[in-house]
Amino acid sequence: MKLPAIFRFFQTHHQHQHQQESSNHKIFSGHIENFIKNGATLLQERLSLFDGRTNPVHCFSVDDINAMNVVQFGMACFSYDIYAGVWNGKSVLVKIFSDAQNSSDLACREIAVATQMGTHTNVHRLLGCCLHTECPILVYEWAKNGTLDDRIFRYKEHNKEALEWKDRLRVAWEIAHAVAYLHTAFRRPIIHRNLKPSNVYLDDDDSARLSDFSRTVSIPEGETHVEESIVWGTFGYIAPDYLMSCRVAESSDVYSFGILLLVLMTGKTASFTIELDRGEVILVDWVSDYCAADCVIDIVDPAINTNGAVVEEQLKTLVELAIRCSAEDEECRPTMVDVATQLKNMIDHAIV
Repeated sequence: MKLPAIFRFFQTHHQHQHQQESSNHKIFSGHIENFIKNGATLLQERLSLFDGRTNPVHCFSVDDINAMNVVQFGMACFSYDIYAGVWNGKSVLVKIFSDAQNSSDLACREIAVATQMGTHTNVHRLLGCCLHTECPILVYEWAKNGTLDDRIFRYKEHNKEALEWKDRLRVAWEIAHAVAYLHTAFRRPIIHRNLKPSNVYLDDDDSARLSDFSRTVSIPEGETHVEESIVWGTFGYIAPDYLMSCRVAESSDVYSFGILLLVLMTGKTASFTIELDRGEVILVDWVSDYCAADCVIDIVDPAINTNGAVVEEQLKTLVELAIRCSAEDEECRPTMVDVATQLKNMIDHAIV
């Protein structure tokens, strides 16, 4: 595609824009050179992932971003920060990547995938991006109830109620459905690589919204995996086979999802300390020990009301599913489609 077509593709302002730093809000400056560079990178991502057949994305100007009056919001992450802002009278989340060498590539990968996934109900909706800044800035819809991580571990700090069991089960299915879509909806399966509670947002109704597609990779046609030069993910959520071989497959996401399920059920992090002299404990190993002793109910998050035979039976079923997902042997893990189907069946037959 010729360069002029890139400009037609992204309907935005092309003038050189510059603003001064403000003590109250973060102020950004932009250049046409950035727009050309980032636009070309984004186009390349779209061509490589989706053969250029993609949904349109709204492009904000630098003036638009500055008018949002963004301020730091939430916990800083390894490769990006989240800011809160206001656009057209509504709150928005603004994602700004760090100044790392590959930050523009990460941002463009996220824009490409998030745009294609935007029609899925359980994906965090990308409202648009700004390509004029050195690294593209992403603008997402507001998530009133924060992240799933907040809701599991810090709900009291945010004056929220703990998620009830039926809501946790529903959230698990919503995430599974979104990941299954990521694996099957496109010509080449796309692997998330960083499934964890902090990458799931909750809307007004506590519906799950999968987020952060910056580290996604696609599996070549006819292949079952792709080899990466480095392992990417979060400790405790990385599949052991991926960790040892740098080979990414759909089963890599299945493993991470299994750990996420265990976190949802236990209210514990993927690794934690029980006693100071015992050091760090891996969640999946801890749960497996309790399962072997048939004491599943003892590992459940105390915030969950476990009264009733139906809930107890569902808890056991979900633990079994999580253990299968997080099996060391990747061949023993179910597909995300199978996982989503089983979770939906549990919901449909639940009386809670």
